[in-house]
Amino acid sequence: MAVNTLVELPRDAVVVLADDPSSPPAGPAPVVVDAGTRLPVAFSSLRAVIAALAGLVPDAVDEVARRRRPEWNWLFPGTFPDAPLLADLAGTPSERRLHAESEQVFRVLDTAAEAIAAGLVATGRPLLLRGTAHADIVSLRALPRLVERLTLSEPPAGVRVELADVTPAEPGPATLAADIRRRTLASVLDRLGLTAPAASAGYVPGTVPGPAAGDVAEHRQLTEAFEAPDVEPERAVAAALLAVRSCFFSANYEGAVLAAELLLERLDAAPALDVAEVAEHFAALDPGDGTPAIGIYAEVAESPAHLRALAIRCVGVVRALVQDLEGAREEFTRALAEAPDPVSEARILLLRALLAVKRSGTLPEGIADIEHGLTRLAEVKSPVSAVEQAWLRNVRALAHVRAKEAGPAMREEKLAVGLISKLHSADATHLKINLISNISVLQEMGKKYELASATWDHFAKISSEWGDSFFKHHHYRAAGLSYLAGDAEQALAGFDAVYDLASKLDDHFHQQIVATEVGGLLLDLGEPARAAEWYARAEAAASVMQDPYYLALATTGRAIAAGGAPGPVVRELASRSLAFRPEAAKLIAALDAAAAGGDPSALAAALPRPTTKLNRPFRLIALDLAPSA
Repeated sequence: MAVNTLVELPRDAVVVLADDPSSPPAGPAPVVVDAGTRLPVAFSSLRAVIAALAGLVPDAVDEVARRRRPEWNWLFPGTFPDAPLLADLAGTPSERRLHAESEQVFRVLDTAAEAIAAGLVATGRPLLLRGTAHADIVSLRALPRLVERLTLSEPPAGVRVELADVTPAEPGPATLAADIRRRTLASVLDRLGLTAPAASAGYVPGTVPGPAAGDVAEHRQLTEAFEAPDVEPERAVAAALLAVRSCFFSANYEGAVLAAELLLERLDAAPALDVAEVAEHFAALDPGDGTPAIGIYAEVAESPAHLRALAIRCVGVVRALVQDLEGAREEFTRALAEAPDPVSEARILLLRALLAVKRSGTLPEGIADIEHGLTRLAEVKSPVSAVEQAWLRNVRALAHVRAKEAGPAMREEKLAVGLISKLHSADATHLKINLISNISVLQEMGKKYELASATWDHFAKISSEWGDSFFKHHHYRAAGLSYLAGDAEQALAGFDAVYDLASKLDDHFHQQIVATEVGGLLLDLGEPARAAEWYARAEAAASVMQDPYYLALATTGRAIAAGGAPGPVVRELASRSLAFRPEAAKLIAALDAAAAGGDPSALAAALPRPTTKLNRPFRLIALDLAPSA
């Protein structure tokens, strides 16, 4: 058999593109798993792989499951009834802010990657994935994470991941969902250093529903939406709405588009739709995982026209989240033509303005949309209108920030606060959080650090129900502002609290970030012994995460704090990073320069320091999905 081994990492090739899976290479027999899915349900392919490995090495898989119970309950609902809810530990994406990052999805994908890596090491066998091109697109995002974990697990010889059926025999339809799938697969292969081969024949896609799929809310909703043709239209519309929302939660962009397009088809087929009945079915089917960050709830079923505008708006949001900015603008413009009232219109104008201001940098277009939205909302006197006006003013403030106009930006934020200060709906509270944060940032930009800290402290008083996840982020910014204000010891105490909260949340990702940055801060303060302690913490967290880049940073920091030079292992670790290639290349260049007798302080300067914002892109699973020019 011809095996195209395109990525060679230390020990063995860990990712192999097998173009003839019927004729396996020499070595241990692979664990063969069909990753192709019948429905585009997030994590289905990962569930299939984990189930196969659990049948072979249950102890290895179970050990990961018990350590990561909240995430495991997303993969296999109900496994640990007494586990904390992942929603209480980690954040979601936000449709309102066109924010794609989801700590929840990151933690679930990383858990799956850890379990699969542990299972493969225990079996001593490679994993052969059939139907790779037909796996659900969320599961595909876990492949680079799996490879990084596997390479740092010191697997037995022959343990690797073999991807088969990477190129479909048929090119498939030229639809938006299919295009998102193609771009996702292409980005994963690029991250892994692989090139798709010629089309492979003999694979029939769409065979894996996923183990325990009936217990997964997204699976139930997609099944009802797509595979229950005889159900009454009102129930079908409600199921499609819930499927769109669930797919937003799981970053399942393919599923969200398909469900939104199906919703439009259902609306076309039922001109006399009873929207009150739609709302009743929505409430009956709703698993109760809604959030104001994703604006889909029973009340959106005001009329068929409202639902049509919402469906098109949702397609626009997905196109924005997959970096198709022109396509997103087109969808928002289509949605505006369907909007039946000023509030619906303003919600769409907000998104189109946010796209222009935050993503494409076309400020005049965004400002025009904001002003038009405010004019339309002036016709409506209601709390809902006030909230929408406040959202628009918040984006107007962002436009001023982008134009380096801090004073006008602050005025807009304060106008927004005035509009909703006495409102207590979920959407109003969600916006208040953003406004207080933004005001504090504007004060920081003006170097009014003590005032920014006081504003930020007010943030914590909005609710008595904030949990550890909230305070992890809150304490980080407070500590960063303390350092900028000149109080290093208070800042260090704050960062220590952040690290402890991350530990309590079993959040090794943020532990490694905070510990690495504090180590750099202590080097700047001339305290190498304390710096060494923090770098040791960073190394421990990065070892659990099996993140090669952060392991390289922590090991470098420990060596510098000890007055020595990093050994060759650091360069090797950095070179194994798939997620941080540009940053790893810079670190390697600094290591090489130091080894050649360059300025030793330059290497220390290459290590990260704290900022005033803990939110970071989850690069370990992030993909570049922008369409080709």
